[in-house]
Amino acid sequence: MENAAKEYALFMKEIGWNVTIITNRYPKNLPKNDNLEGLSIKRLFFFHSPLQYLKSLRIDLLLAWLFLKPITLIKLVILFFRYRPVIVNLHFPDHQLFECLILKLIFKFKLVISLHGDEVRRVKGLRKKSLRFILYNYLFKSSNFITGCSNHLLNQHLLNFKEHHNKSLITIHNGVNNNFIDQTLNEGKKNYVFTASRFVPDKGLDLLVEAFNQIDSIDLHIAGGDKHDFNQLGLKTLNNVIILGILGQDSIAKRLVETKLTVIPSREETYGIFIAEALCSGSPIVTTNVGGIPEVISIAREQLTVKEKIVFDCWVKVVEPDSHSISNGIVTILNNSNSYKEYINLVSGFRERYRWSNQLENFNKAINQLKK
Repeated sequence: MENAAKEYALFMKEIGWNVTIITNRYPKNLPKNDNLEGLSIKRLFFFHSPLQYLKSLRIDLLLAWLFLKPITLIKLVILFFRYRPVIVNLHFPDHQLFECLILKLIFKFKLVISLHGDEVRRVKGLRKKSLRFILYNYLFKSSNFITGCSNHLLNQHLLNFKEHHNKSLITIHNGVNNNFIDQTLNEGKKNYVFTASRFVPDKGLDLLVEAFNQIDSIDLHIAGGDKHDFNQLGLKTLNNVIILGILGQDSIAKRLVETKLTVIPSREETYGIFIAEALCSGSPIVTTNVGGIPEVISIAREQLTVKEKIVFDCWVKVVEPDSHSISNGIVTILNNSNSYKEYINLVSGFRERYRWSNQLENFNKAINQLKK
């Protein structure tokens, strides 16, 4: 289950709602029924579109889809009869499109859809007359309101569905988990630059590696994939580039505290939660001015005094998405002679502003409107 969906559910439970999570049973060895921090979890099998299985000639998966899809729907109907939900908050509406539409018609619940990025990109690639696009469109139209993790994401959604301009759209920025907020800050930094991301072109790792062609005074540590994934991007490791593989959140949090600098070189970014995590860890940052990244930065910067903004701008550089600008940003911060302690003093404010409870307050207000 994705972290954002879990945080929404925990918040709803905290403000007094009875919450049950229905999610995909993947991997298959996960239990059907579970409990997470007091939340009841029900896991069912949700499948990709059968066309994907046909295209890949996976007849076994197609047969499983034909057999299990009706069973999943029946189980959902039974669960909904048992719980009679007043509000359904749907995250990552992709594999459950058909099921959710059927359930909406039967049970007439109020529907809130929360967008996080991937689903908007999937819709962008669909033909307007395809069945999947029509199902998406009908589902969005039948919702009471739609949330997105950034203004940028909701604008992208409106490009896909121009007729949704009159729909209630609410920006709910993602919050930062406590393992980043509760860390002890450290002024003594280790001599490396850090980044963590999926190894895909949009994340701009090639721009960062190219920038490091001009920097030999410090190592670059990259988390999020292995050397094979790295090479699949057409990249070759330099002597000062170290591939760390996939790290857990605690390991990433530790590195954000100890690194001299965190770089986020994205070409496109729905929101940029890694930037918020780095800010809450007291890490200096170089990032790009694309997608939802300016929104993440503004949350940290908007309530600072004029003097504090000067300090902030010394340690956080937002640059163009090209290797030259990224390289200049890195060198500028590494050679920064300003007081790092003044930057550290700002972190408690960042942590407060990025807390999930603060970010979800607008969600609470919108849900309360639905109760009336």
